[in-house]
Amino acid sequence: RQKSRTRWLKEGDCNTRFFHVRVNANRNRNSIKGLLIEGVWTDEPNKVKEEIRTFFSNRFHEADFQRPRIDGISFKSLDHQQNSMLVAPFQESEIQNAVWDCGNDKSPGPDGINFRFIKQFWDTLKHDIFRYIHEFHANGAI
Repeated sequence: RQKSRTRWLKEGDCNTRFFHVRVNANRNRNSIKGLLIEGVWTDEPNKVKEEIRTFFSNRFHEADFQRPRIDGISFKSLDHQQNSMLVAPFQESEIQNAVWDCGNDKSPGPDGINFRFIKQFWDTLKHDIFRYIHEFHANGAI
């Protein structure tokens, strides 16, 4: 058994008997054979499907709920200058200040790079970081 596992890991998902046994075992383990509905075991597929559908429909159905109205509530609004400031591209000094405000060991990515590394190599990385952020601001996508 250990040899077949090792061979399966080495060779991958080959069209072997072991592979099909594993797939069928997983399929059987992950399937719902039946349900206990009001004290009665039911294994008829249509009844099981309908009971599951009914359960989740009731579970996530929002009852007739009166949402509060917001008429008459006054909200603060931005003036033209504040609005312009929010949609303006980031200044390079803002980006650098944001990086310097982060702790050195914070947010290592999947590659292990943290803010200490970014700060240490700022002169080399800053142009790529500025370009990346300005491109995101212009396109709205990363």
